[in-house]
Amino acid sequence: MEAVVLAGGAGKGLKAITGGKPKTLIPIAGKYVIEYVIDVLLENNIDNVVLVTDKPSDFEDITVKYGGKIKFDIRKQRRAEVVGAILTAEDELSEGAVLFYGDTIVKSDALRMLINTYFEFNEPIILVVPEEDVRLYGAVKVSDEGLVRGFIEKPKESLEGHYAYGGIAILNRELIELMRSFNSLDKAINYYIDRGGRIRAAIWGGLWIDIGYPWNLLEAIYHVLNELRESKIASKANISSKAIIEGPVIIEEGAFIDHNAIIRGPAYIGKNVMVGANAFIRPYTSIELESSIGSYVELVWSSIQPYATIGRASFLGYSVVGSKAVIEPYVYTKLLVEPERIGIKAIKEYKRRREYFKIGSFIGYKARVKSYLTLEPGTLIS
Repeated sequence: MEAVVLAGGAGKGLKAITGGKPKTLIPIAGKYVIEYVIDVLLENNIDNVVLVTDKPSDFEDITVKYGGKIKFDIRKQRRAEVVGAILTAEDELSEGAVLFYGDTIVKSDALRMLINTYFEFNEPIILVVPEEDVRLYGAVKVSDEGLVRGFIEKPKESLEGHYAYGGIAILNRELIELMRSFNSLDKAINYYIDRGGRIRAAIWGGLWIDIGYPWNLLEAIYHVLNELRESKIASKANISSKAIIEGPVIIEEGAFIDHNAIIRGPAYIGKNVMVGANAFIRPYTSIELESSIGSYVELVWSSIQPYATIGRASFLGYSVVGSKAVIEPYVYTKLLVEPERIGIKAIKEYKRRREYFKIGSFIGYKARVKSYLTLEPGTLIS
């Protein structure tokens, strides 16, 4: 089989963080989002990929990195929206190629289940996921027989009894032709069903993250780092003998860890990252390449994007800092540890059978945060 990966767009919910670059190129623990997609394809023996994007030149590094493993066909998206991206590879999708949204992080078992079900029934199939609020993903109505009974691409309200569209599908020629006619994903699917066509739903209840908002990065960091079983420290990392490293952690080459810094894993320290004296890097923190963490800084469960600077004695928790952003000294994020407003999908934890949400602040691409500021939960600075 081959796959069509949709990799265009900065995404409305992440535009402040990405600075306009494709959200599939956001790094999480040293790997771009799209690399997690490619790895899932490789694990399912799919090595022919049509990559559809509005910025083909941005993906040259990916084609070089995976050039020995995957044959890429990079195409510039013809028209806007998801339908425009799909129709850019309509020939391949008409012949049964896997359609994979490039901002979807999922276990390889999900794709394997979908492919096996497709070959068993020889019918179009889409991945669906049980989610309480389907407004951010698309709503899919599924019958007791496992067939799709209705699809709403952009629901305006939460719908009970619906699954979320999981961003992976295998279509057929008739569906693709209907999409071209209607210029709409959901109109094509619903018309196909109304005329007696059958689309099967592959229900997946495992790990699935749609990278659409900053808090989704925090979810992804948790799951990615939680899979670490041992520390991996590059031989060219410079770590003070007085620093404390409590694994599992990944520390890449060129990283500098100063005196009395504490890194408590699971955590990721990227290439050429500087961690200052007495800094405290707590679990589920991912610091991407070339970032600078000042002395006495404390970080917990946060994503620090490339080339960011965190000033002395600042505290960031459950936060995302965009590439090239600057946090001046003594900035403090105030945390809210109670249920947040409806629609927020943030970090969840369970204590005594109650669900809590923890969310910090989101600092945009090249943004600057002045010294001594206290940031309220959910603050966005762009």
